[in-house]
Amino acid sequence: MADTFDAGKFGAVIGIPFIFSNATTGMTNSDLTFAGGGGTLFTAPGPGSVIGISARSNTALTAGSVTLLTHAAGTEHTDSGAPSAVVDATNQGSYGTIRPGAVTFAAGGTLGLSLTTTTTLDPTNSADVDAVLFVQLNAS
Repeated sequence: MADTFDAGKFGAVIGIPFIFSNATTGMTNSDLTFAGGGGTLFTAPGPGSVIGISARSNTALTAGSVTLLTHAAGTEHTDSGAPSAVVDATNQGSYGTIRPGAVTFAAGGTLGLSLTTTTTLDPTNSADVDAVLFVQLNAS
């Protein structure tokens, strides 16, 4: 999908940074913090589409995995092909993309990222993850 990030064809692309500190084993749909630490949701300045996630573990994982999902107002996207990223001992960095228009939002929609960890996550209580949610605003 080479045209996923084509701003000329679909509209402006925005990368929204999120963080999660000290992930523990067996977490389910725990929200990442919007960069700056003020909350967990980004408010969209216009209508558009979720198009990707890029994630990296800042802690060297030796077992288990962390799966990241996109969400709207705290509810994970279940659209077919909604982007996800998995970081583990083999892949400390990961990404997932989807074509524009598959997972949409309205102006003022609140978006974020959540993570789920396996029960075998190691190290536990100290796994930190940085992630970027990529959205594409609709072209005018």
